[in-house]
Amino acid sequence: MNIKNNRIDNLDFIRGIAILGILIMNSVVFALPESALWNHSSAGTENFLDWILVFFSVIFIDGKMMGLFSALFAVGLVLFVESANRKGYRIPVLLSLWRNLLLFCFGMIHIVFMYVYVDILWAYAVLSPAILFLRNKRISLLLGIFFATIFISIFNGFFFQSIFDSNGNLISEMEHIFTDKKGLGSYWFSNSEVLGDAIGTYFLLMYFFRIFSLMLLGLILYKLNVVQGSLSKKTYKKIIYICLPVGLSITLITPVWLSIENYDPEIAVMAYLPIFIGTYPLVIGYVSLLSLIYTKISRKISSYLKDCGRMAFTNYITQSLFGMLVFYYLFEDVEFTRKEIIIFVLVVWIIQIIWSKLWLKNFNQGPLEWFWRKLTYIKG
Repeated sequence: MNIKNNRIDNLDFIRGIAILGILIMNSVVFALPESALWNHSSAGTENFLDWILVFFSVIFIDGKMMGLFSALFAVGLVLFVESANRKGYRIPVLLSLWRNLLLFCFGMIHIVFMYVYVDILWAYAVLSPAILFLRNKRISLLLGIFFATIFISIFNGFFFQSIFDSNGNLISEMEHIFTDKKGLGSYWFSNSEVLGDAIGTYFLLMYFFRIFSLMLLGLILYKLNVVQGSLSKKTYKKIIYICLPVGLSITLITPVWLSIENYDPEIAVMAYLPIFIGTYPLVIGYVSLLSLIYTKISRKISSYLKDCGRMAFTNYITQSLFGMLVFYYLFEDVEFTRKEIIIFVLVVWIIQIIWSKLWLKNFNQGPLEWFWRKLTYIKG
């Protein structure tokens, strides 16, 4: 196996871990009120085990798996253009833009059927032109934009926290801007079904700035040969020893702060800034750690996770289908706890790990990957 294939295998392995990990957080969205994703005390936490699962997911999973997935999506954009260029396409970037327009359509369909506010596929499609434009720029410029994006996200967090009072209501000075006059709503309170304009605006800005910065991080890591798995073990270990302790220390501030303040609405937005900041060193650390793990575990074990990564699009959408079936239809009126939700996650993992392996034994791509590719090259 040549170096190029080793690098692709490493990416598929990390992507497989990420797509499975994403379900841990998305399953909370399926099973519990929207507030449970942020105000963990609002639903699904009945006993000590539930809280252990909350702390584990917040510290190690929340944002980190999405971060890995977003970084690798940016890498995939670059690899696609490079591949199209080698195949002789005159304007490979145009082909990539068409491909991401299709992804935008898939994302919109996902939003409509899942009744969600935003979708990660839609966000990737919208942000992909910027990543394609920046793909050949100097690392110094990319780093400048990367840190500027993080700074803007932090500023937004402090600003939007300031427009809500201690009870989570919109302050009167902002009512002429956000005319629905809604406060934190379903972002923080389980008895609310409405996401007000103010917190909805913050959520949308936060979501896009965060994903864009993570995609930029993926581009930077690609240029530095980190995500390809081609650096020395010594280098990866150095990265791990620096990034993981730093990232975990910063991330830990969020659950500790929320617990000390008893999930006070007065810190509902601001308390999540540490976890957002800590995601970046953790993504770098996770990439390095998983790249090392990939070289040490058996080919048989790694092949199952690589196949999940190769079918990431199919697995992402089918996770939503499983979530809808179980939580929206079969058990619509059941109040779930975190420990019950994790059982659902484990069952779906087993199904997807097995079917990804079986499917790719007989086909070169997952079904949705195949369909996406067919539409991409529909003009020849």
